[in-house]
Amino acid sequence: MRRLPLILILLLLTALPAHAQSSPGARVAQVDTSAYPIVKLYVSVTDPAGNPVPGLTARAFAITEDGQPVTIDDFAGGAGAINTVLVIDRSGSMDENDKMDGAKAAARAFIRQMRPGDRTALIAFSNQPDVIQPFTADTALLDGAIRRVHPAGSTALYDSLIAGVEQLQGLSGRRALLLLTDGRDIVGTDDPVPASRASLDEAIQAAAKAGISVQVIGLGDRDTDDLRGGIDEPVLERIADQTGGAYFYTPNAGQLADLYRRLSADMQQEYTVTYRSPRPFYDGTRRDIRVSVGGAPAAAGGYVERHLIDVHSDPVVGLLLLLPILGALLLPALLRRRRPNGTDISCPDDRQLTAAASNSALAEGSTIFQPAGTTFISAEVPRCRACAAPLAPPDARFCMACGATQDEGQATPRLALRQPQEPWAEGRRIFCDQCGRPMRGGARYCSTCGATAPLPAMADG
Repeated sequence: MRRLPLILILLLLTALPAHAQSSPGARVAQVDTSAYPIVKLYVSVTDPAGNPVPGLTARAFAITEDGQPVTIDDFAGGAGAINTVLVIDRSGSMDENDKMDGAKAAARAFIRQMRPGDRTALIAFSNQPDVIQPFTADTALLDGAIRRVHPAGSTALYDSLIAGVEQLQGLSGRRALLLLTDGRDIVGTDDPVPASRASLDEAIQAAAKAGISVQVIGLGDRDTDDLRGGIDEPVLERIADQTGGAYFYTPNAGQLADLYRRLSADMQQEYTVTYRSPRPFYDGTRRDIRVSVGGAPAAAGGYVERHLIDVHSDPVVGLLLLLPILGALLLPALLRRRRPNGTDISCPDDRQLTAAASNSALAEGSTIFQPAGTTFISAEVPRCRACAAPLAPPDARFCMACGATQDEGQATPRLALRQPQEPWAEGRRIFCDQCGRPMRGGARYCSTCGATAPLPAMADG
């Protein structure tokens, strides 16, 4: 009987580790906010051995955004179609220890696992990135592109990372970038200056801004400071960590094919979780996401709300913004083409008003609007008894146009249009040589004393 408690204790001790290991680990592989405020997560769930855990349901997932629990609106086991960019180092150091052959074999192993709908692009880099094959679902084209990759040159690592991000920008769904390198971003062992134009920070910012998680594979010796054969693991780990990806290390090229098969399988078995943001505001702030599976410690993720004016997910916002802009563009044109009485002024023959039309308008007590370059005339303006030119000032003793003497109480004669001013008199203020009083520009006679205007003086300049 004493053996029974001992057996129970042993069973409990063996069961506890098994239970602890049964809790799966989660990783937020990608956050898709292209349809914000709808957020789509691609979540990788693996067991302690690193193998994907299939068969989970939405009930196993607990998600919070900025500490607020969210309701899962859509859930699927599998990532659907995947767009992947393979960025492969082909610098001169890849010609050693069969690294290049191993990298090619790994790329072929990856494309053999492509499913219908999956697309892959290939970028090889040395002195600069080179898009060997744009996105395609044709594995024969991809295999031919892999065969054309040969090692030579330096290692423009950061520029190549940005080139991979640019290939993925604008694509929807699951997007992945696999970056393989055996060295550092330098020109060469005898010239350890950066080979890339972009800096490490700029490359990371480009990937993070585009929402691209980078899976980084370091190939080579991690225990040497040799610039040719060693890798800079802190830099590679930083790229993976700050873009939401993962870092993998392999000492020799023979292990690359198995690693690429594993990465392909992991992506294909990711879970897709869709929810609506509990803070659906276009405020440009960062949102922190936590995903827990089966009660295990939560995986961290996040995104920056970059849709201050989101036309895609909320067309009403775009329409409200567009209407004032269209109004501001069209209103001046409409005003130029329409008079207040609704007639069109675009006709070139309508530049001058006839005397008959003017008299008709005056008889009705309205104001006549003249085309540009003239002034409007009303019936109350006193006019010269000789030439019908407007008198300025109204109590002028002489007409500034013809010089005729004006009698007090003179009745306003028939309407006549004002003649345009001489070009040389526009904008000039002149004074009468006789009495020194100011004269209006273009006046031929002084309205105060009737003296002739100083024409030579006005013509100067």
